[in-house]
Amino acid sequence: MLEVARNSYPLEGCGILFGHIDNNKAIIRDVIETENSADNPTVRFYIDPELFYTILISAEESGLEFLGIFHSHPTQPNPSNWDLEYMKLHQNVWIIIQSLNREEKKLKMKAFQWYNKKLFDVKLKIT
Repeated sequence: MLEVARNSYPLEGCGILFGHIDNNKAIIRDVIETENSADNPTVRFYIDPELFYTILISAEESGLEFLGIFHSHPTQPNPSNWDLEYMKLHQNVWIIIQSLNREEKKLKMKAFQWYNKKLFDVKLKIT
């Protein structure tokens, strides 16, 4: 995810997260980078639905569950209005990575989930 964010700057990079749920924890086992096919990829991302479906089927055949989406922002790792609208539709985990300081070893990132008409912060643990 971090390399996608670094390499995509100043555009938004994006991808899909797969793994499984274990004791109410999402364990990410696979990160699939996808092309950002948005009309303006400097301010939003868009994953082609056919590509998304193909990747989803392949992951499920491998025994992995769809866990969420990640993308980068050249600015702060907070949801844009565009992100919030899609979070309401797709209530999975969304990770946003700040790519502005892409040369730093650690990049700022936050995770969110829209649930019960509210946006919640999701705790991230990178191992």
